[in-house]
Amino acid sequence: MRVGIIGAGIAGLSAGYRLAQQGVHPVIFEKGSFSGGRMSSDRIDDFIIDRGAYTIPETHHHFLNLIKELGLSASLVETPGTSSTFVSGEEHKIKIGSPMDFFKYRLLNLKNKKDLIKLFLYAKSLGEKLNLNAPTQKTLALEKETVSDYLIKNYSKELLEKIAGPIFADLYLGIPEDNSKAVFLSAIRNLTHFKIFTLNTGMGVVAQKMQEGLDVRFNTAVLSIRENKQAGTYHVEVEGDPTIYEFDKIIFAVPLPLVVELFKDLPESLRNIIKKIHFTPSMVVAMGLKKPFDSHSFMNNFLREEIRTLATVVLDHFKGPGRIPKGKGLATAILTKNASEDLFHKTENKITKIVLDEMDSVWPSFSSNILFARVYRWPFGGVQFPPGTLAQQVSMREALDKLDKSVAFASDGLYRASMEVSLRTGFKASERIMAGIE
Repeated sequence: MRVGIIGAGIAGLSAGYRLAQQGVHPVIFEKGSFSGGRMSSDRIDDFIIDRGAYTIPETHHHFLNLIKELGLSASLVETPGTSSTFVSGEEHKIKIGSPMDFFKYRLLNLKNKKDLIKLFLYAKSLGEKLNLNAPTQKTLALEKETVSDYLIKNYSKELLEKIAGPIFADLYLGIPEDNSKAVFLSAIRNLTHFKIFTLNTGMGVVAQKMQEGLDVRFNTAVLSIRENKQAGTYHVEVEGDPTIYEFDKIIFAVPLPLVVELFKDLPESLRNIIKKIHFTPSMVVAMGLKKPFDSHSFMNNFLREEIRTLATVVLDHFKGPGRIPKGKGLATAILTKNASEDLFHKTENKITKIVLDEMDSVWPSFSSNILFARVYRWPFGGVQFPPGTLAQQVSMREALDKLDKSVAFASDGLYRASMEVSLRTGFKASERIMAGIE
């Protein structure tokens, strides 16, 4: 069977990887020059840089199992899980998942701590109602208001700004005003047991390992996919290539808005549902340093009312040895949603200057330690979940499942933005294709 996969991110690679294990050898079309998408790495002067995704939480069971399957367990590193939030220049440090650190945490007053405990216990009591991958009517009832409205009405602005703000900036690349209570509670319930891993050789090693033996066509932009009803096949048109490729099965492993553009036979009703799924762009700025910058936490967060551009700054030496040349340092800044939207089409020099100015406002003279800076842009960085989105996604997935079994979909936009979701949807897409073949 001839199978075409559109996109060589983690979703597309995982679909191709599973198909190849079962004797099917797909062709994977990738517009860019590298595989893995946001879970890819770059190498600059012996610095290993993660372009997007930078950690693997212990809750990502499928991803951790794949790492073992690929023989990459030796590269897996448990980070210290330390996180700092800066308020008026003062650093408040905590180890994520440490009750002892929580009770000594000076960022929150006693009332805020009691409220956060109450929120945590409420989230734990909800159990499977917070399974966002398989939402029930009770799950959908929890998404009727935004996080910001819920916290201001029932708790305080302090919890909104000091807890919800950093959580959404880091995990969802968004803001509490754009997301529902259900998504917030699903994150809160994992706070007490939350180990965080990364890969010493760079997160992109997973993509490199999966693509071994696969037919990946880089720098190959797909223009359109059309169904040839008479032959029961699909025609794929590629930019700059007069060949019309023909496949029996197609897997879309690109963000859903791109599916709407590419798949000319997508039903109009489904197009309208997909258009309601809201993505936000993401930007990452990696900065090589002349000397180590190691006196702070692994993850460093900022209040949005004080710092506009920086959401999280990751200090990469915590990801294990071998990533940074001896005597040097590496810091990776993840920009806020608003900054990513405003700066996305600006020049690299403009973006770097704005980021360094804010870094200097937190850590004076930081910019004097810079060796280089690289900007990475992701137009579909994160899926946002305003009230009603989970219900829309249920309808969308039901409609996708009703399409011809010769077409499958894999993308973090089917559920939410995470490498675990990309991986799982890639595996499920391969299962759908194999079921159709059988």
